[in-house]
Amino acid sequence: MLGAPSINVASDWLSEFRSELQQTHATLLSNPATQSAQSILSLDWADGAVFLATCQHWISTRLASARLHFVSLIPTTLQISRLQSIAQQHPEFAGLIDQLQAIWPSWQTGFHRLHLEQGQISLTLVFGDYAQLSEISGPIDVIYLNSEFKSSLTLIHCKQLRRIATANSVVIGQGNDPLQRQHLAQVGFIVPPPSVVNFWSATTRQTRHSSYVAPIEPGAIILGAGMAGCAMANQLAERGWQIKLIDAQADIASQASGNHVGLCHPTLSRDDNFQARLSRAGFATTQQKLKQLSQQGTTIHFGAEGHLQLAKDSAAATLMQLICTEQPQLHQMVRWLDRQQCQTQLAIDCELGGWWFPEGMWANPHSICKGYINQYPDLIKLQLNTQVDHIRFIDQRWHLFDANQQCIASSKTLILANANDATRLIPDTQLPLSASLRSVSKVWSDDLPESTFSLSGLSYLTPALAGWRCAGASLVDTQYPQYAEQQNLDDLSQLIGTAVLTSKPVETRLCFRPNSSDRLPLAGQLPEHNNIPRSVDQLFQIPRQPGLYGLLGLGARGMTWHVLIAEMLACQLNQEPLPMERSLVAAIDPARFALRELRKKGKGLAVPPQLSF
Repeated sequence: MLGAPSINVASDWLSEFRSELQQTHATLLSNPATQSAQSILSLDWADGAVFLATCQHWISTRLASARLHFVSLIPTTLQISRLQSIAQQHPEFAGLIDQLQAIWPSWQTGFHRLHLEQGQISLTLVFGDYAQLSEISGPIDVIYLNSEFKSSLTLIHCKQLRRIATANSVVIGQGNDPLQRQHLAQVGFIVPPPSVVNFWSATTRQTRHSSYVAPIEPGAIILGAGMAGCAMANQLAERGWQIKLIDAQADIASQASGNHVGLCHPTLSRDDNFQARLSRAGFATTQQKLKQLSQQGTTIHFGAEGHLQLAKDSAAATLMQLICTEQPQLHQMVRWLDRQQCQTQLAIDCELGGWWFPEGMWANPHSICKGYINQYPDLIKLQLNTQVDHIRFIDQRWHLFDANQQCIASSKTLILANANDATRLIPDTQLPLSASLRSVSKVWSDDLPESTFSLSGLSYLTPALAGWRCAGASLVDTQYPQYAEQQNLDDLSQLIGTAVLTSKPVETRLCFRPNSSDRLPLAGQLPEHNNIPRSVDQLFQIPRQPGLYGLLGLGARGMTWHVLIAEMLACQLNQEPLPMERSLVAAIDPARFALRELRKKGKGLAVPPQLSF
């Protein structure tokens, strides 16, 4: 932890670190490329001392438009209560510590991005050891080395540090370990000679080519004003972008995002697959975002009274119990409840038990979308009732045309968040998107057993909003859509274990749910499918359509992961460190399907997308 004693943060060490930090920060501010957004990686959390000292210095010297990204490796055994030891010794950190404690993650695995100081500071906690360096993205302006565990910082780890560094990055080290210095020099850092000074700084070689470039023109068109498009507009507006948000309907959240209430909770798998990891990270991000918007006075209809996911059969019950046993680190997120526990704790009778998510959420999608837009009214311009017939790339800009060949708008950056309609506009991209027709029924809450939490199994039931609860979402037989409502009521009766007798007319809504072939979203720059070389074997080698991005295929878990993937794409567009593992970014890359196609044809090497760095 940069030599600082655990818990007891020595004042002389902190003072010396601040002095080194001040010099490094002055160097960064002299470089125009790092003035507006700065990013720091710390190889040790140091009980929060390094982060707190950095934040305090940055707050006092930042530019008005600046953002700070702080990424830190952190042990899985850390207790948040240890921050109090720093607060007692350094009361100047009390405000930041209070913010941290309010949003500290409940479970300690994977990546967690926390936002402080009204979003101007983003802290990304990376739970684990140096092996996690391969999952961290750049660009990183400053790297704080760790001297306490320097013997495990191998040449391979130093190569990962060089990968995320830019042509102007600075390394702050401590002590004079010769092997550590040798490794850094071998990968391309300019390391100063050993000296009696406790802290030292290394830099990258100016001649090295850097793949990181300045952010593009801060303006974009986003097509689609559902949860994905509105969240994307919000994330870019937060970074100062001018956004034109276009939708063909008469109101926002009118298609797949148009249900009265949606549910938000993680999922799990025994092998902790991509969907489980993405839903876990997405749930935490959505939870944090909605709470922060609400605290800022934005009207959003949501709650977090918990969610019970019932086992569908005895085999599922056995598997659900096994997963909870094998993944105890997620105990704060999910617990297995047997039949007796469900009756005692939740007053619900079920045959097999299920997973209880104590922080499971529900929300009204329309209010979320409205909140995203209203947070930045001067930067997000909404244009409804606008049908885009086709798009063309002309003079380095994307132009949107109506059926009469009139140009609706143009921009260097176009983001498609319009579900399956994207395939009509970009047929050559060959994205494996589909849509299933689903139905959701609004049932008067007094006609159902009283409960405040949501319930799911073979179907689902939401808590009440304005007196109505939502049940669904059964697959609609397109030949007999008139039976959709009764199917929902039958499924609901089976879910709650009693017949549903309605005193008020049930309202049933049919809508298409956008899906991808692997049940993961598509988020990132869209591939140029017709121009892929035969020699491609990794995702980064696939050519992309300039300025064209997608936020598509959210499926049944749109509420859970829409905020996370919108922030991920916003970070990509702004050359910022990403909020989740690089393997997850690869798993949702729209070009993954083209890579799989090449593999099937034998044109490329069999490299799984999640390993393609």
